[in-house]
Amino acid sequence: MNKKVIAIFVITIAALAMLWAYAFGPLSGTITPKANPASLQPTATQTTVNNQNVAFNAYHNRDLAENFYTIKFPQTWQSQSSTQVGSYQFTFSNGSGSAGLQDVADNTTLELFVLSQDEPNFKKTVPGYSRINYQKISVNGNDAYQLTYHSTASGSDYETVKTYIAGVDHAAVITLAAKQSDFANMQPLFTSILNSFQWENK
Repeated sequence: MNKKVIAIFVITIAALAMLWAYAFGPLSGTITPKANPASLQPTATQTTVNNQNVAFNAYHNRDLAENFYTIKFPQTWQSQSSTQVGSYQFTFSNGSGSAGLQDVADNTTLELFVLSQDEPNFKKTVPGYSRINYQKISVNGNDAYQLTYHSTASGSDYETVKTYIAGVDHAAVITLAAKQSDFANMQPLFTSILNSFQWENK
């Protein structure tokens, strides 16, 4: 009798293990999103910034369905490798820029995510963090929330403007940072980059 109970117990455990493997584990068939090579092939374009023509690269991101978007960055900015699907990272003299996608849980709003999750995280992890401004704006007809803050790195003061743009599935997040002494001069260029953003599935 005890052998039968042990056998049933072992078979039950094995069945539960197989069920887990097929539902959540290595046999689940879950596909990890990968960057679409087309997303990394920019198109050269010209944009007027402060009455001057500036050479830009237009990137058409095709990494995640329902989240296709276009954004332009200056051709002189140096592209950096990014491990996140749907994102770009750049550096330039005295600053940096990036664009990416942010999944926001269904049980919250984009604004609540910014104020209750992202900003508290900055306070803990970003050296010298202090908020300069927060506002709701519109980016090409999309609701957006913009957080501007001060930080320090390697003994220098930086100012960052981080814009969260509402989308159908994910939100887009555009981050533009410069040394505080250069930030005012960079504003027209930063504004041009932000205004170049377009969702392509709306």
